[in-house]
Amino acid sequence: MYRRWQEFDDPGTPRIAKLHVSISPAGTILLSRNAFEALGEPTHVVLLWDAETDAIGIRPVTANTVNAFQVYATNRSGAYRFHALRFLIKYDIKLEFTVRFPNARIENGVLVLELATRVRSYRAVRPLPPRTGWTKKTK
Repeated sequence: MYRRWQEFDDPGTPRIAKLHVSISPAGTILLSRNAFEALGEPTHVVLLWDAETDAIGIRPVTANTVNAFQVYATNRSGAYRFHALRFLIKYDIKLEFTVRFPNARIENGVLVLELATRVRSYRAVRPLPPRTGWTKKTK
């Protein structure tokens, strides 16, 4: 008998052990404590977009930077968040579900999130809220 094995490539490593980052369809970006610390524990960040590689960059900046997003601590599990719906709309990034980035990494002080490697989050699986008016098409 011939078997067509597929290797399971997501063994569920604890997210606290790596740079866990997720983005909801409503634009909430959640950083794990490790990701926040890897960025230097910033109070504010700017978002970067690379259209050629469909990659999002998160770079720490000072509080007086004009286009900065303020980073807030959440009350649960030591995570940090900020709201970036305007960024998703401007670059036409459509998400049906909350996604995470298992290959998130720091490059030259920038946290890099590649849309091609995103996966559906296990925890937040609610569909796109109807108030945004977006279609369910994903990019």
